[in-house]
Amino acid sequence: VVQPIFGLYSDRSSLPWLMPLGIGLATVGVSLAGVMPHYYLVIAAVFISGLGVAAYHPEGTKTAHFAAGDRRSSAMSVYSVGGNLGFGLGPILGALFLGTWGLTGSLAFLAPGLATTVAFYFLLPKISAATGRAREDWYSSKELARENGAEKPAWSWGLAVLIVMVIFRSWIQYGLVSYLPFYYTDYLGGEKHIAVALVSVFLISGAVGTLIGGPLADRFGTKKHICISMALMFPLLCLLLKTSGSAAALVVTSLAGMVLISTFSPTVVMGQQYLPHHIGLASGLLIGFAVGMGGLGVPVLGVFADKFGVDLVLKILAALPLAGLLMALFLPRPPEEKMKTCLSEEQLKEPTRV
Repeated sequence: VVQPIFGLYSDRSSLPWLMPLGIGLATVGVSLAGVMPHYYLVIAAVFISGLGVAAYHPEGTKTAHFAAGDRRSSAMSVYSVGGNLGFGLGPILGALFLGTWGLTGSLAFLAPGLATTVAFYFLLPKISAATGRAREDWYSSKELARENGAEKPAWSWGLAVLIVMVIFRSWIQYGLVSYLPFYYTDYLGGEKHIAVALVSVFLISGAVGTLIGGPLADRFGTKKHICISMALMFPLLCLLLKTSGSAAALVVTSLAGMVLISTFSPTVVMGQQYLPHHIGLASGLLIGFAVGMGGLGVPVLGVFADKFGVDLVLKILAALPLAGLLMALFLPRPPEEKMKTCLSEEQLKEPTRV
């Protein structure tokens, strides 16, 4: 939730050192959470981890933006796939470490996390050099626009609609991760090890979808990609409610994860296009605030699960893509996409010279 604050500071001045610092804080926090002797120290460790994640993402997405060139959704997909893959593999590694060494197994995350932090720190000059020109141009144009009173505002109607859409998407994602295993075993009579596998398949397929979604959005347009993805999610989730066979359930779950999370990178890029002079803030609002608000939907769904059963929760989740589609239909095209379309049309109208 504090990511927008880091985004604001990142927009005011270049802060690339926040990226290795954020990775380091996240690593230390999550690694120490398992060995803290008191509850309030566990909370402190989790807070430090969350603070690191919040510090990393706005500057990270800005760097991906500067390195992207014209294919921004594709570049953002490459940037985002690591996080989404980690989101899928994290629970598997956590179960392995904790199952082997108990709660002290959380310390096993220190080795890869700190190695990544050190490597990122030494690679930072190369990253800064590769994106330096685009970074300088962006800050210069932002300063010039401010001096001339032409700076774009830090809010837009399109971004508000996009945030609501991302909240719905996050409700679906976190809701499926939390309640699909219970539904599969309790209502479809599936085996527990398949139920656990469904979550991993959903998340890892989502990482694959992240790589696919960016190029599709660059090719066909971000709004069209989001609308089609939300439209496809409704029949996929309805089918998932009736799929009891293990192989079929794994296939449908994989498709659902791929389709849903394929919209992750395009929505970040679209948010940056809505706020061209506040791209760090836009990233923080979408990755931090909107996704965080989506996560808060899980306990709300839990109340329904306790009162009316998990089957109602899955039916609610199956209907949420329609709400996401409704929001997506109201998304205005960013000015940058409109300009590209106009330029393409003008080029087509020009007579061919022999």
